[in-house]
Amino acid sequence: MNFSFLKFWFLTMGFIASLMITPVNSQSLNGLSMDGIDDYVAVSGSSALVANLSSFSMACWVYPTNAAPSYPDFDGIMGFRNDVNADFYVLQLSATTYEARFRNSAGTIHTLIQGPVLLNQWQHLALVYTGSSLRFYHNGNLAGSMNATGMITNTNIPLEIGRLSFSSNPFYLNGNIDEAALWGRALSDNEVMCLFKQQLDSASAGLLSYYPMDQGIAGGNNVSVPYLEDIKGGYHGFFYGLNLTGSNSNFVTGRQMMGILRDTLCRGESLVYGGTTYQQAGQFRVRLPRPDQCDSTVCIVIKIDTADRRISVNRNQLSAVQTGAITYQWINSAGTAIQGATNRNYTATSNGTYRVVMRMGSCMDTSYPALVSTVGLPDELNTATNRAFLVFPNPGTHWVQLIPLVNGIPLILEVYSIAGKMMHRQDKFSEVGETFHLITSDWPNGLYQFRLKIRLLEISPSNQHPRECWGVSNWLKQ
Repeated sequence: MNFSFLKFWFLTMGFIASLMITPVNSQSLNGLSMDGIDDYVAVSGSSALVANLSSFSMACWVYPTNAAPSYPDFDGIMGFRNDVNADFYVLQLSATTYEARFRNSAGTIHTLIQGPVLLNQWQHLALVYTGSSLRFYHNGNLAGSMNATGMITNTNIPLEIGRLSFSSNPFYLNGNIDEAALWGRALSDNEVMCLFKQQLDSASAGLLSYYPMDQGIAGGNNVSVPYLEDIKGGYHGFFYGLNLTGSNSNFVTGRQMMGILRDTLCRGESLVYGGTTYQQAGQFRVRLPRPDQCDSTVCIVIKIDTADRRISVNRNQLSAVQTGAITYQWINSAGTAIQGATNRNYTATSNGTYRVVMRMGSCMDTSYPALVSTVGLPDELNTATNRAFLVFPNPGTHWVQLIPLVNGIPLILEVYSIAGKMMHRQDKFSEVGETFHLITSDWPNGLYQFRLKIRLLEISPSNQHPRECWGVSNWLKQ
């Protein structure tokens, strides 16, 4: 029984023709904070990705905080740089300008110095080499261009994020960075504008590397995060200098480029969005076509709010394994609430099947059934059932083992399903204390009751027969 309702979320956008849905592992939309002292990320030998290509592009979001950069304190943002034959980068040159450079394999330099620089706010930068020109974009708009030719042939230069190498004085970024990416082709003006307007699409043609930086916990302890993940090509970057804890030199809240839909579902509940049904916990990115050809992205974050459905059984003493539920209500086999049975523990007064309904947050969840059959048994068996014999493993799947725990002779073994169907009966046994194996692979999943009749071996008066009793234990197949 699950007191939940199907949730429907419909997107009322008439131009939608198709959706692209991508599950992602992270539960955050972060960026990286660089301290301007020694923080950066490096991807070794990444220039090989663009070597000998006739065109390539890169882009990122940056949040600059250095109000007066000057040599040797320029702020390196992103790119390749060896100052010989392989430069393709952007740095903050002054309080108002960026420097964007392409140096080809012949050592020929092409440099654009353009503004504006918007201090203490997010802005989008893109650098595109077309094979005949170098083009620099700020917030989707072309800020400057110049003729440029040649290519990069050096395959050993690292891609650096948050730093650019320069002789003995590297230039470190003081600020935040997010959504760094590299393409093996020239982006068009419209594509760059779409990067400014909407979240980057990991399926973008020619995309070589994509670092969304959606890792860790913003401002939390992220020292266990091993590297900056490239979710496109797998060219992961390694951290240098970053503390990865605290509000700086760490993962922080990044540039939010998508709508976020968060919902908590109960067990068995669904979320329908844009014609797709979601029933599992996780984070999903949905691409939605737009009239301006710039696909928008919605991030769906789903949490499943469920209870532990197991019940601990000791004779007629029942206890919900789930602690801390807002409410408990025990019900009988007919699904009728038992008056006054509103605690985590319940003592059954008659044999039968019982469950407990638990409220966890806004969700109601119902336990697995527990079978009680010890009410009214002789006193000699009115002890914890696991003193008579042990059922192992419990829960189990393909087989089960019964281990007698009392000194006695087994006489009859019976196994019943929760519906009362006898699944197994045995009345021939070998030695006292024998361990019994049953193959259960063809039994349906569910709750079963094992009943073992035992003749106790104990010293009795000469005028009395040895006592016989039934041991009872429940077993769950799943």
